[in-house]
Amino acid sequence: MGDHEQSLEEKFISFVETPQEISQLMVKLISHPPKSTILDTGCGKGIFLNSLIEAEYTNLEGIEINSQMCDSLKASYPNVVLHNENFLKWNVSNKYDVIIGNPPYSHYNSLPADIQEDVFDLTNTAESDIYYAFLIKAIEVLKENGELIYIVPYQFFYNTHAEVVRRKILESGFIDTLIDLGEARIFRGELPETIIIKFIKTENRTVQKIKVLRIKKKTAKPEEILDAALKALVQGKENDLFHCYKKNNFTSSEEIWSSHPRISLAKYVRLGDVAFIGVGLVTGFDEAFRIKNDEINAFNEKEKDLIINLVKAVNCKGYWVEGFERYILIDKRIKDEAQLSEDYPNMYERIIKFKGLMEDRYLPGHKKWFHWQALRNKVNIEKYFELPKIFVPGLDRSLVNRFSISNEDIYPSGDVLIIIPLKIDPLFLLGYLNSDFFREYYLSHGAKKGQRIAFMQRIMANIKIPVFNDELIKEIKNITKKILDSRIISEREKIDKIITNTLGNFK
Repeated sequence: MGDHEQSLEEKFISFVETPQEISQLMVKLISHPPKSTILDTGCGKGIFLNSLIEAEYTNLEGIEINSQMCDSLKASYPNVVLHNENFLKWNVSNKYDVIIGNPPYSHYNSLPADIQEDVFDLTNTAESDIYYAFLIKAIEVLKENGELIYIVPYQFFYNTHAEVVRRKILESGFIDTLIDLGEARIFRGELPETIIIKFIKTENRTVQKIKVLRIKKKTAKPEEILDAALKALVQGKENDLFHCYKKNNFTSSEEIWSSHPRISLAKYVRLGDVAFIGVGLVTGFDEAFRIKNDEINAFNEKEKDLIINLVKAVNCKGYWVEGFERYILIDKRIKDEAQLSEDYPNMYERIIKFKGLMEDRYLPGHKKWFHWQALRNKVNIEKYFELPKIFVPGLDRSLVNRFSISNEDIYPSGDVLIIIPLKIDPLFLLGYLNSDFFREYYLSHGAKKGQRIAFMQRIMANIKIPVFNDELIKEIKNITKKILDSRIISEREKIDKIITNTLGNFK
């Protein structure tokens, strides 16, 4: 290995040590006997090797790309066969009964060129994360009935570009165990939302149930996780730290996977067929464009025409929108800096001081430094401006949904999703989207990041809205109107009761 190649590989590794208790939990998931062939695909400082040896596994191999770490491991573990290799392009001579580990997490764009090539060869996409490639390669080098036990970020369950990983899993076997650790801070200094999966490679892919544990507290420590997870798995029931249940394994018809129990609807319409759904507008540099009300008087009439109102996540109170932010909208109608300074002198004076920083933004489509980064869906939103608009934070930690309606001429900001009902009653839809039922339904089909729900345009467009009769629609609509008029949010419980009585108890 040349010096240049070594430096690239050293650069791409971001070593984060797995807590010993988490490695012990993962080793406990192994079903194969002690003499089985086991491979650790990124040994680091030997955390998994320690746990495997403590559990009396003897036929161990490990890979470590960092040469110094690998030399140290060889000294510390003389009975382990160690390879100083890049796992992604390693020419494997054997296949393994068990593969275990904590692969690196790093987006394709953050990797050195040679590692990018390795990732692309396995995933066929430049929008991948390196751990996608590790999952695919690990499955390939497993024996029939072999077990893959990895701790990885949750995002591959719903990310569009991770479809190649989900397809590989479905083609090769099934997930036996899933432990969703949410936002528990198990890695020092890091905040990835992680899951532990146990995958079994088999050609006999009859329908299997997944054993699911889902953490309840993000403050849980690794030692608490170890004890409570093992207890839940042995007893087959939930405890203070984990929800525990079984769910049907994933299928090829599911674009989104979820650790939550699956909720199905018999009669429905897709939200994207009855409403416009879009992501919000992005400035790329809020400080330059956001203004206060008392600043407006300093602008001339032409400048005032560039002021728009944006709803941000903080304005979504649930049911109603409370306030908005004022922004200067500079788009491609202003073609150059001379036009901006001549026709809009006060605004130009305001933003020129940010020019250096704003030039560093990513600006697609030959935009100038003073333009907004992305005016996503602006034309379509204006097409429906006279209609009621529902806004929701794109990423929300609230314990209840915060879909919020407004009839004003306002736009969504980049942290907000907009829904404009076209062929469905807006008040009925607002009430339903804020219900406990919809929250649980979305979690069973949609995306989340730890304890935060991720309301995404693609997923919301495919969400199924149950078909209610006219009488129930009217009831939900009337309760929603009462909430908006009275600002008594507790009335939402009546909507939950109607939906539960109609569709059944989902809990």
